[in-house]
Amino acid sequence: MTARRAFTLIELLVVIAIIALLIGILLPALGKARDTARVAQCLSGERQMALAFTTYAHDQKDWYPIMPFSNGMRQAWNDGYLANQQIYGGVAGLFSLFQIGDAQPTLPPSNGDFGYFGVPGFIRAYADGQTTPLMESYVSSLETLVCASDREDRYYGHQLQQGDYQDARSKLPQAPGGPQDVVSYNISYLYLVGLRADDPVVIKPVAMWGDETNSRDVSTSAWWGGVNTRYHEQVGYRDDTGYAEVDNHGAGGANFTFSDGHAEWVSKNIPYWLYAAEIDTDGDTIGDQSNGQGLNLIDPNRSDKTFTTD
Repeated sequence: MTARRAFTLIELLVVIAIIALLIGILLPALGKARDTARVAQCLSGERQMALAFTTYAHDQKDWYPIMPFSNGMRQAWNDGYLANQQIYGGVAGLFSLFQIGDAQPTLPPSNGDFGYFGVPGFIRAYADGQTTPLMESYVSSLETLVCASDREDRYYGHQLQQGDYQDARSKLPQAPGGPQDVVSYNISYLYLVGLRADDPVVIKPVAMWGDETNSRDVSTSAWWGGVNTRYHEQVGYRDDTGYAEVDNHGAGGANFTFSDGHAEWVSKNIPYWLYAAEIDTDGDTIGDQSNGQGLNLIDPNRSDKTFTTD
């Protein structure tokens, strides 16, 4: 009778060590591949949104969507600048005028964190009386409002309120199942309002829709460079990109849709690179003007009629 040969303890340990080594080598590669896939998925969603915005612009004399004006907003426009585009719940107001989120569907909600319920009196309409969200007929799925890489958002309260990152509530973004779920913390993107598809004073296409930050991306407070300076180190903010480790794709950059309808990955600081040649209050020019990409290169006041919101 022939005796069976069995593995020795040393051989088993060698096999286990090799398997562990292979796992250690493969896991980072798999993680990187997964992150790359998520960036690509996000970019695909942005291309869909680019098509939606471009189609809207074709129907609106080349203008991308601007929230219908209240009296105060109209006066600001007449005075030469765009203001308060966050009044209808920010970006959510383009897609929904009934933003409940995780709150109870009462007026006002008795608990939970909600978005926007309309003008004073809780009438779910824009200031001009329109009750249909601007982008409602241009998007086929509200799920494109959430990036697959978005692991956290911060709820600062109503868009007109102020708040710090550290004090804001942490939220796990959920793909909207309907208009009631379209609320700021279920949206992964910010929007630069006030651009045109064919703008006579803009040389090259500029970024208008892209990955938000977990900061409060409203007006001049957009991106981490604008607010919450004492929290920069805590979130891993990088000055060269304007993003932090807690953001959709980390601190390395973001996907953006441009005013000509294309989308791409951007690893430079959006406000300082793409909106170069902006004149600050002291009359000094800020940003990198060498790329010819700036919104204000021809008209130094062009950015006054834009407004960032998330």
